[in-house]
Amino acid sequence: MSALQNAYIELRDNELTEGQYDFSKQWLGRDRSYYSSLKARQQEAGMRTMLKLAKNLTKAMVKAKAERRGKDAATLERLSGRIWDSVMAGRG
Repeated sequence: MSALQNAYIELRDNELTEGQYDFSKQWLGRDRSYYSSLKARQQEAGMRTMLKLAKNLTKAMVKAKAERRGKDAATLERLSGRIWDSVMAGRG
């Protein structure tokens, strides 16, 4: 399973995204059908998309910490770390 798929599942399971369309728009900064199209074609996300995801996760984590939403902040921090590791390693 790719880092992108893991990110979607973790965000969904922690109620931080409403579904694939929301994930594509809010977290990836892409068209609403982007994530579902990638899955259907069994393709990996590009580096620019993964970088956008990493940045958005980090921003959301900072906001969650400021708002004292501990569980969300911990989830976002863990997930953003994994995505940043993937970006730095050049993987999608």
